[in-house]
Amino acid sequence: MRQIAYPAALGSCVLGSGATPLWAAEWSITPSYSASTDYDSNRRLTTDGKGTGAGVLTADVKFKRALEDIQFSIEPRYALRRFSDSSLGNGDDRTVNSEINWVRERSLLNLTASYWDQSTLATELLETGLVSGDTHRRQAQAGASWNWNQTERRMFVAQLSYQDVSYYGRGSAQLPGYRYQSGSLGEQFALTERASLTFSGFGSLLQSETPGNSSHEVGLQAQIIYMFSERTKLDASLGQSRRMLSGTGSTGTDASISFTHSFDLGKLTFSYTRNLVPYGVGFLVQQQQYNAGYFRSLTPFLDASVALLRMQNNETAVLLRVDRRNYNSVAAGLIWHPMETWNLGVRLEGVRTQSPGFFAETVNAWRAFMTLTWYPRPTSRSW
Repeated sequence: MRQIAYPAALGSCVLGSGATPLWAAEWSITPSYSASTDYDSNRRLTTDGKGTGAGVLTADVKFKRALEDIQFSIEPRYALRRFSDSSLGNGDDRTVNSEINWVRERSLLNLTASYWDQSTLATELLETGLVSGDTHRRQAQAGASWNWNQTERRMFVAQLSYQDVSYYGRGSAQLPGYRYQSGSLGEQFALTERASLTFSGFGSLLQSETPGNSSHEVGLQAQIIYMFSERTKLDASLGQSRRMLSGTGSTGTDASISFTHSFDLGKLTFSYTRNLVPYGVGFLVQQQQYNAGYFRSLTPFLDASVALLRMQNNETAVLLRVDRRNYNSVAAGLIWHPMETWNLGVRLEGVRTQSPGFFAETVNAWRAFMTLTWYPRPTSRSW
């Protein structure tokens, strides 16, 4: 589903206690550092998998600057990851994210650019299943969205995005990568103070080195957002599209729905999506995904969460050995805040899926994580 997003209104920001306002041409610097360890009983999710441990050191620093009508941020992140099984190779991750928001009297322009260099043990586990610490995915992405308020009750919205995905390392021959462009144009109507309705057209194009597999999709969709109260929100959309996948034409339905409800000490979320997803083997795959989560603050220093996930792929992807039939997981975690700038998190997760291919076998796994994170206080610098 090519769903149009509506950025929230940009409020005033401050750099921290005693700092001057951000529009005084200063940078805010917000770092975080973490150390984590985990044990996974079947990291590759294969029928002959074995248990392995891993240790990760992560550094993340967000630089942010804002003038009166422009906000800019850039956030580099590096994760040093080593496994107890040396055959899993190098699991390091490198990412950089940047964003610019330009606010005018009647419009908002948002520009984003990102670069990821990640191990396929992270990127392909829920996709092709072709995982190896010695194989990495490079992904460059750029996006733009523009919202123009024509009247108090009518707004024009536009989105464009571009992805370039490639692989390098031992298993890169099986992953040709792709170039994926998508966009949408629509009109949003404010029905009431609580409800809005959007009609839009969308399209996407996937280009791949896989022989005969350049694919595209065009369609129409409707989206409604309704606020039942300040605490409860519903966001639902439904679309119909014409697809050309590997030289075969068809029609399909895209859909999404999300529901959130906030409590005094917690939050409940649920979402469902059905859409086409680009995969590293050079295919667009029809996928359904269900997510549910509950978060609650048990004490001022202790939080708890539960999360459920189900991913289901169409039969064509399974027959082509592109993906698993489904992936199911349940996770529970605790986060302890011993001090304002420190937290310690533990999480336990159970996974059930199937091996790729027509004669699939059930695969089970469990995972345990522990992470210690330090969030130093944000600082400001005049540059």
